[in-house]
Amino acid sequence: MISMTGFGITELQTSLGTISIEARSENHRYLDITYQVPDLLTKIENNIAEIVKKHISRGKFRIYISAKLINKSSHLDGNLAKNSLMMLQRLKKDLKLNGETKLEHLLMLKDLFTTESSEELNKNDITKILNGLKSVIKKVHEARKEEGKYLKKELLKRINKIERLLVNVKARRKKFPKETRDKLKERINLLLEDCQIENSRLVQEIAILTEKSDFTEETVRLNAHIKRFKNTMNKNTPVGRELDFLIQEMNREAGTISAKSKDAKISHYIIELRSDLEKIREQIQNVE
Repeated sequence: MISMTGFGITELQTSLGTISIEARSENHRYLDITYQVPDLLTKIENNIAEIVKKHISRGKFRIYISAKLINKSSHLDGNLAKNSLMMLQRLKKDLKLNGETKLEHLLMLKDLFTTESSEELNKNDITKILNGLKSVIKKVHEARKEEGKYLKKELLKRINKIERLLVNVKARRKKFPKETRDKLKERINLLLEDCQIENSRLVQEIAILTEKSDFTEETVRLNAHIKRFKNTMNKNTPVGRELDFLIQEMNREAGTISAKSKDAKISHYIIELRSDLEKIREQIQNVE
């Protein structure tokens, strides 16, 4: 079992300077890859998604690559500066603001200056950067595996608790016919006082109530889902969607048991059981 949360970072030296690569992932229904790279590295953009997909099958994956160049030159975007000055002056007029527009106001604008290298990365640099990217993604993958071990432990603890609660429900269910008979007999005696009711009629009424409140099939299916849930957690493939489906099915069976049950104690067990199912469902959202 693998989590969808992970982080990795590295720095490497190239002929043009230092390249920093950072990657992080979080939960998402599908595989969603986005990245930010400097213009110098547009050549490797097509390789990024391809490399990620070799290790990651699901999650929101973010990659940030930055460069600290040795030989670099800065360029002023004159047109942007002129247009920005005109817009500032128009805005000042519209808002009836006093004071003059100064150079430092323009210098605060983003993208007014661009930094470029006068050289290009060579083949060795590209190979080094791609290997660095692979290394970072592997780090993220390892972090996701470690987080997955913790999630598996927590999920197993909760699913075992649900299994114990179901045992309590079934044990309580065995007492239902006798307790129903005693309560029904006591209620009839209070209503009819000294009048006697036929024992066969009493047995018939108890049988009807027992039949209406029978949830044997639901407990059998719930047990089967629990067993499958445990087996699924041990798979080496992405299991998040399958586990989510199983939790939905367990919740459905638990809801039916709750609706059929006429016993307060069983209802309390089911409330606790469904509470743990909800906690499991929340944790599963982070499983690949």
